[in-house]
Amino acid sequence: MKKPKYPLAHFSPAKDELVVIAITRESVDTGDIRPLLDKLSLLSGTREAALKWEGKLTFYFDGWDQDPRETAEIPEIRSFFLDVTAEWPYWFHFCEKVGDTVLHVLRLMCRGQYVRGSGGMVGWQFDDPQDLGRQMMLLFNGQNGMYDRFKLPETMNERITQEVTQLIENAFG
Repeated sequence: MKKPKYPLAHFSPAKDELVVIAITRESVDTGDIRPLLDKLSLLSGTREAALKWEGKLTFYFDGWDQDPRETAEIPEIRSFFLDVTAEWPYWFHFCEKVGDTVLHVLRLMCRGQYVRGSGGMVGWQFDDPQDLGRQMMLLFNGQNGMYDRFKLPETMNERITQEVTQLIENAFG
């Protein structure tokens, strides 16, 4: 039996149910973060919702299919995402941890570029490891603030922190 790539992530509830949010090109082009924040607020508006939707969120950018760039390479998307994150810094709690969503969040928040390696492999190279650390702390602080506000279990906070840490370590290891 093959060892899971992210063993800790298999404790996450994301395997069973996902909520997928489409972020429209119109919202990005106009800089209107309200429609997305309204959707995200449904996930984080109450203690019960935060518990229910932990580890179940993924998202995609709709309307960019004809653009050959990856979403993290598109300045308008990156700017939009940073504006959303300034208002809703709870990505680590809500994002699924089995797939690529957490790393997608970090690619959108931190400057870098895609690097093509041998065998057609493609990876993201962050320009500034210190910026990566700052952005991760912003997201962990957002998570901690929500946990304090809703009095969510510390054991859940610790598990999610370990899951995210393992995802990052595996991405760089």
